[in-house]
Amino acid sequence: MKRIFIFSDTHGSVNGCEAVLRGSEEKADGIIHAGDYTRDADSIRAAFPGLPVYAVKGNGDLFSREPQDLTVVIDGVKIFITHGHMYNVKLEYDYSTLREKGKELGADLIVFGHTHKPYLDWDGDMTVVNPGSAGYGGTYAVAKIENGNVRVDMYDI
Repeated sequence: MKRIFIFSDTHGSVNGCEAVLRGSEEKADGIIHAGDYTRDADSIRAAFPGLPVYAVKGNGDLFSREPQDLTVVIDGVKIFITHGHMYNVKLEYDYSTLREKGKELGADLIVFGHTHKPYLDWDGDMTVVNPGSAGYGGTYAVAKIENGNVRVDMYDI
């Protein structure tokens, strides 16, 4: 089983993320950072050099080298990662534009941020998760992936 720790909207408060990764009973196999302060993703990369870190830029990352959107496959699960601002997630609380993009890509899991509010839902076989804000709300998620299946749990830092 792979455990992917999911953070978003750290806004310079990366210490909580690093503490979670060091103190968790569950070993991380990878990290997703869904934007807004990708330099925090760089800090996590430096602190945990053996772990893959998948990061996208958010609306607060104008000069970031990270992509706007990213699709990765981990243990048979296709993950679409975006910050969400390009999909109007603060305006469309049904997240229809985001969900349509995930369906277009054939995603099993959509990860987004931007709203600072934790969110977990399903659209058929597709899981949609916003870990909230590690910087402002002190929340994150963990995706447990095994044999093409995914389960997501939400946590407080």
